[in-house]
Parts: sequence; structure tokens; C-alpha cells
Amino acid sequence: MLFACLYIPDFPVQAALRNSDCNLAEQPAAILDGPESLLKVFAVNDAARRSGIDRGMTRLQAETCIGIVLRKRSPIQEESSQAVLVECAYGFSPRVESAAPGIVIADLTGTESLLGAPRQIGRALQRCAEQCGFIAKVGVASNPDTALHAASGMEGIAVIAPGKESVSLSRLPIEVLNPDASILDVLDSWGIRDFGALAGLPPISLVERLGQQGLILQRLARGEVQREIVPCEPPLSIQECIELEEAIDLLEPLAFVLNRLLEQATARLRARSLATDVIHVTLELEVHPDRQLKGSPCASVREPYERNLKLPVPTQDSKLLLKLLQLDLAQHPPKAPVKKITLVTDVALLRHTQTGLFEPLAPEPGQLEITLSRLNAVVGEKDAEGRLRVGAPEVLDSHAPDNFEVRPFRSLEPVTIHECLPSPQLALRIFRPPVSARVEVKQGNPAGVVFNGSKGKVLIAAGPWRSNGRWWNRREQWDREEWDVTLGGDTVAGIYRIFRDSLSGLWFVEGMYD
Repeated sequence: MLFACLYIPDFPVQAALRNSDCNLAEQPAAILDGPESLLKVFAVNDAARRSGIDRGMTRLQAETCIGIVLRKRSPIQEESSQAVLVECAYGFSPRVESAAPGIVIADLTGTESLLGAPRQIGRALQRCAEQCGFIAKVGVASNPDTALHAASGMEGIAVIAPGKESVSLSRLPIEVLNPDASILDVLDSWGIRDFGALAGLPPISLVERLGQQGLILQRLARGEVQREIVPCEPPLSIQECIELEEAIDLLEPLAFVLNRLLEQATARLRARSLATDVIHVTLELEVHPDRQLKGSPCASVREPYERNLKLPVPTQDSKLLLKLLQLDLAQHPPKAPVKKITLVTDVALLRHTQTGLFEPLAPEPGQLEITLSRLNAVVGEKDAEGRLRVGAPEVLDSHAPDNFEVRPFRSLEPVTIHECLPSPQLALRIFRPPVSARVEVKQGNPAGVVFNGSKGKVLIAAGPWRSNGRWWNRREQWDREEWDVTLGGDTVAGIYRIFRDSLSGLWFVEGMYD
């Protein structure tokens, strides 16, 4: 049996500052928690402890430390960081337990022939955590609890040989076991300060005085507890979050921060051989309604500000995702400075395609998506009728004239080459919206058409073709009669389709045949 524990000291501090440029090994940092009116220090790093900062201090007391970094506690960042640790351990074992915040245990039994010696595995696990932005300690032992105590109580990489658990753990302080305060007071009054002293007590007398809890603590101190770990599932989505020290009100610095989050998210995707096709970005804005002028666009801002990005093909390219987010935010900018960014990527399988030798190549999906985003920025997203302006047209299942919608590209299928039709065909160029017209009618047939300031004589007329529908909905109801006419004249000569709206009695020119 072989288990490894990945332990992150001062986990709330490292989780809050993982995406920042703060050097936790040298710069003091503290995490604040509590109500806004009375924030107190919740967690500190070693540099802050050396500077005299401790838990329970107020914000004003902590600010007396020169150069200290203060952040408010963020459960979202801690949850995201814990998911990163779980994914890191999954790169070494298919059975991983999330024991506590900042503590992950992996079952390495049978992996020595693939990953190497226990110390080599521990070193690789530590490097993986460092690449994710953590300062980690690793313990390797023959049971999960011994690995946990070795990681939390020793420095660097601690490897406990089988059968040497009691001797290796003997110098660890009793606080590593995290006993109840009442039991800790009793042990302190007995002069029990470390694992070795607790392991040497007679078990029967210990149970008589401390009950079963005392016996469990002694077995843990001896490294004798054997248990099965409780495996957890890898997260179904990847979340990255950062709380900014200063709010950002320009797109360029915002893109710089988004680039860092996207690089971390795509690195986690690549580690799991996955990709993403949906990105959710939530921006928390810095808004002070009491300071805004009346009528200011910031006065009515409701936070948070959310944007969703959907791609036709899953990708792992952070540069592509960044460019698409930049184009989207340039078209829909937030109305106030950004103080917090949460980025969630849905996981998807990579798409592998292979075209035939004689099939034309389709455009590269990422570059096509960027081109479509730029077109959206130029022509706008939707027309007057609420239809998308850029995408693939799709005819709806209805007999209503010109009834279609434009949907975003979702897949890139191989291009199919159709054989040319043997005879020429007419194409109708639709006018949107239809052009209003005045029509002269003789004996039930159109004889002349006036539109766009020009008049044409009807040389040939075919029709009428009558259609109606949606009679149960007045807003969507239609009733019309259509004619195909050949007009003569200097400026309007050609073949047109005209129709009369029976509900309003008005005439329109719908299109021209090419």
C-alpha cells in the first residue's frame, strides 16, 4: 500500500493570492473575514507571522505591518483552488480523496513501476502543485493518515518507510493530530508534547481517562490506522477566480487578467485531455450608487455583469478564447470598473476530424469564429425583427412567406459538391423590408406598378397565388395574394414579385428575379 498527501500550508492565503503576482515566500499576506464593519484576520502566511501578525487581529492592526497584502476571504477562490489540487492529484492516481481544504490524498498503490520511487513521485507531485501556483508539502506513507501527518508536520517531501511510522512521526508536535481543545489541555497537563510521548502511554489507562478518542489519537501517533480513502469525482466544470486589488475600467488591462485566467483554465483542461466550448464570465463591478449622479449609466447597474461565449468546436487554445472575449467585451463593455472576475469553462471532449483527399478544406474553426465575431461588431448582432445578422440561415417549418431565422454556426461539416443543374434557374432577390408600392389594377390584374419614385408598365402578369395562416394570432397573422410581373420602363425594367396584403389592402414589391 502506498499513499501520497498533498498539503498546502495556509491554504486560504494561497487560494486568495494564487492568481496574483505576490511572492508568498517573502511578502507578508493576510486574509480578512467577517462583517464589513469589523473585518478580522482569518489566516496569515509565515512572513506575516514573522512580522507579528496573528489571527484575530483587526484590519487596522494588520495594516501596521509594512508591505502586507490584505485580501478578503473568498469561498469561490478556495473552492476553485481545491478543485485544482484534486485535478493535480488525478494526474498521478485514479483514486483521489479531498480530505479537507488544502489537503488531497492519492492512492499510489501499484504505480511505482510507472511513476518511479516514492520520493520521485512526491517530487513530481510537488512540482505539479507549484505549476498551479501553490507552495506545497508532500507526505508519502503506507496509509493515508500517516501520509497526512507527515505532510503537515514535516518540511518538503517526507517519505515514511513501511514499519517505521512510529519512529518517523515521534518528533511531531501533538497539535498536528488536531485533537479537541479539552483533550489537548489534558495531554498538556500530563506533559505530552509530541507523537512519541503519546505513543508510549499504556493504552488501557489512556482509554480509562480519555475514552475511545484517546485510543484513536494514540493509534494515529503510532501510524497504525488503516482505512479506505473516499474517492471524489473530478469537477465537471473548471472555475478560475481573481479579486483585484484595484478596480479595472479599461479593456486592455482587463484582457491581461483574463489571459492569465484562461491560461490556467486551458492548462487544467490539457492535463485532463479535455477542451471547452462554453465559457461563462462573471464580472463584479465597483458601483457606489450613493456617489453617482442622477441619470448616470452606472447608477442603474445591477451586478454582477455576465457574458457567455459559445464556440462551434471545443478548443484548448487560450489565445483564441482571449481574442473572442476581447471582441465580445468591446461590443458589450461593462458600465463600471471591474473588481472581481470569475471564469467558468464547461468541459467537452476534443474533436478529431480527418477530411478526404479530394474534399475541399473547411476554414479553421478558431479563425472562422474570430471572423464572425468581427462581423458581429460591424453589422450588429440582430436586425429589427430580432434575427441574428451573422450565422447560418434556416427555413422554419411554416408556410409563412420569408419565414426563417439565422442560427450561430455550431458545426463545420465537410463541404458537399453538388452537380450543376442541366437548365438555368431564376433566383429571387428578396427586398427586406418589402418596398411599398402603388399598383394600378384593371379587370382584376395589375396593369402598372409605381415604387421607389419610378413607374413601370406590366407587360406580363402571372397569378394570383393566395396564402394565409396564423389566423388565431393577430400579431403573426398573414393573408396575401402574390403576382409575378414583367415590368417595362427605363429604370424598373425586369421581373418582379409583388403582393397585396389582404388585411391592410396595401401593395408591396417583395423582390426581383435575377
